[in-house]
Amino acid sequence: ENGRGSSWSIQNLPQSAPLSAPAPQAQQSVLAQHSRDLRVIEAYRERMKAEGITSMLSLAITTQHTLYAALGTAEFFEFALKNPHNMQHTVTVEIDNPELSVILDSREWRHFKDAAGLLTPVEEDMFHLRGGGLAPQLYLRPKENAHIPFKYQTFSLGQSATTQASAEPRPKQGVDTESPWKSSTVPTKHAKVTFRASSGKPLAVLCLAVEPQPHVVDQIFRFYHPELTFLKKSIRLPPWHTLPGAPVGTPGEDPPIHVRCSDPNVICETQSVGPGEPRDVFLKVASGPSPEIKDFFVTIYADRWLVAPIQIWQIYLHSLQRVDVSCITGQLTRLSLVLRGTQTVRKVRAFTSHPQELKMDPKGIFMLPPHGVLDLHVGVRPHRAGSRFIHLNLVDVDFHQLVASWLICLSCRQPLISKAFEITLAVGEGKGANKRITYTNPYPSRRQYHLHSNRPDLLQFKEDSFEQVGGGETYTIGLRFGPSQSPGEEEVLIYINDHEDKNEETFCVKVIYQ
Repeated sequence: ENGRGSSWSIQNLPQSAPLSAPAPQAQQSVLAQHSRDLRVIEAYRERMKAEGITSMLSLAITTQHTLYAALGTAEFFEFALKNPHNMQHTVTVEIDNPELSVILDSREWRHFKDAAGLLTPVEEDMFHLRGGGLAPQLYLRPKENAHIPFKYQTFSLGQSATTQASAEPRPKQGVDTESPWKSSTVPTKHAKVTFRASSGKPLAVLCLAVEPQPHVVDQIFRFYHPELTFLKKSIRLPPWHTLPGAPVGTPGEDPPIHVRCSDPNVICETQSVGPGEPRDVFLKVASGPSPEIKDFFVTIYADRWLVAPIQIWQIYLHSLQRVDVSCITGQLTRLSLVLRGTQTVRKVRAFTSHPQELKMDPKGIFMLPPHGVLDLHVGVRPHRAGSRFIHLNLVDVDFHQLVASWLICLSCRQPLISKAFEITLAVGEGKGANKRITYTNPYPSRRQYHLHSNRPDLLQFKEDSFEQVGGGETYTIGLRFGPSQSPGEEEVLIYINDHEDKNEETFCVKVIYQ
């Protein structure tokens, strides 16, 4: 039985083997799939072969060059272009960067060549200009060489407006340690020039890497202006021959002055005037929302080709919230400014450009809650009449950030002077002099009065206020005048205000030092 059992098992094994073998249809399907894969791979290899050959040919006609350029300074170079074919070509010069251009004027070309000391020939009317912003063209005979003049010049440094409230320290990254001339603040710029034949195929390619370099700032101007308005400013230029870097010449030979601005949204121009007349640079800038700061550069040239600037100005425009105040000298005028909280709680403090004339409540450091609204109470007591500006800034004392900024525009008038006095003091008296004047309460009831002066450096009161002056009573005001080391005349105003700091009367004292 064991033998028969083993024989049965061996005979039945071949019957189960065909179950795992593929059918003829399945084998054909697999072979067809393999054939398709091989055709795809062959097509891919053929395409990659063509791309590889094209890439190698492109590398063979491509020239890499690095240029180091500063703001406003023109960098000149020539590219040697050769027609390698035995037939003539009309070559189109295509540039993908507006800061790189072909020098089309032969006089400008000759000027740059003389400055660089190049001895290559200058060809008159080399380029054909088609107009309409189309790329220039030139004609090349078979196997002909030509030197194409280029000029790279930038007037822009990128972002021109910042907001101090959002300023945060930035980590240093992307620093090229291999290039000591590379500026770490401005990234590398790139420009590509393609010299394309009439058939559409390129004859040569120039890939330019531009490393921006630091530039010198000759003057810095800082303007404060109401937000969302236009600043119109005229800045007078000194005589051109006194400017550093100006070409040598006699003062009578005034060259044309040209200006360029780094911000295309700023109108910047100058006008030609007669010999010996002063020249002005006109600016028209739109201010943004407070507390935005616009930062841009103005470059000034004294040559017609704008080769190198003789002056570079950096201009800051601070946008402030405008508050108009009509007031009287010596009288306290109160107003309230709305403070709106930011995302988080802040410790802030208010600072003013005229602390003697503007007082704030709360004083010192206080908390500005997040998304809350607070009132900053301001009291203005101007010392002189006229129209002027007072700056008020709210600063985060922990992060030293500008939270809010106001431009308080004062329109101040002089009060009516009810009495005038004249006193004479000797020059050089170390102790000064004591004087007295009287004031009568015109009201039938008792009143309280406060004293102020427009010249606290020259006049001090014995008492800054006097109380409980009965109706019709007369009060004697003690005055102390400080000494003077030089003869002359000074007018000192004495403001007599009521208990609410409104001006009741104003006395004028003419002090003669002799």
